[in-house]
Amino acid sequence: MASLTDQVVAQARELGFVAAGVAAAAPSETMPQFRRWLERGYAADMAYMSRHVNLRADPRALAPGAVSVIVVAARYPVNRDCGSGFSTYARGRDYHDVIREKLRRLADFLEAVIPLKVARICVDSAPLLEREWAVRAGVGWRGRQGQIVNPDAGCCILLGALLVDAPLDASAARPNQCGTCRRCLDACPTGALCEDGLVDARKCVSYFTIEHKGEIPEALRGAMRGKLFGCDACTAVCPWNQRGEDRVMPELASVPMPDAAEILAMLEGEFGRRFSGTPVFRTGLSRLQRNAGT
Repeated sequence: MASLTDQVVAQARELGFVAAGVAAAAPSETMPQFRRWLERGYAADMAYMSRHVNLRADPRALAPGAVSVIVVAARYPVNRDCGSGFSTYARGRDYHDVIREKLRRLADFLEAVIPLKVARICVDSAPLLEREWAVRAGVGWRGRQGQIVNPDAGCCILLGALLVDAPLDASAARPNQCGTCRRCLDACPTGALCEDGLVDARKCVSYFTIEHKGEIPEALRGAMRGKLFGCDACTAVCPWNQRGEDRVMPELASVPMPDAAEILAMLEGEFGRRFSGTPVFRTGLSRLQRNAGT
């Protein structure tokens, strides 16, 4: 008979996730790297990243009573033209909504087998070091670009986590298989990827097109030209992306997107109709038009 962990992983795959795994809830092992990232100023203007550091240090502080961390990965399309336009993860439905809903269904599946008092869903915005837990849950390894790389799906994946009080068997971790490959580091147009695996947001095109609220620094405008939302340069070149192309989550499949001229001519009402329910909506029209005019 399959273990409960095997049943959870199988159900996650039924829900459309390309990978899933389990780790025992415990203190974080990568807090020193996270603190170093903050101390170096690599978070740029993302002040929220320094909030609730104590919660990031241990998932049991975030979800008291949790004993297991279930991590899932959703595949999105590889960007075959990352020199312009929108990042491919943003060309479908908002992954926050999609992954949350599927994690609710996964929690319901587990609840039907074993009563749960704790079932905390985390997708990106929760103070959880998701990539560490993805590594510990055997979902993949951390590549040189900071992304999780799965051997069956590459690095174009989005993570979600479910913190539960069910005592599940831990999944086996995977060895790092990047070897001597440096394609992601070499592909970054601004040198935002550091040799120690940290990402300097102060140089990152993705950060400036999505998170930054002010003017674009003159030094970065050349690298940003043509990019409306995100970058994808470091993920698109990963050789592991050759696998899993047929396992893109349907809700995250790419749909046609407007070009820079259409964005510049767009009014607020049209923006709301076009981008509501997508990751782009939170950025807002004015920031998107700033990018289009760069």
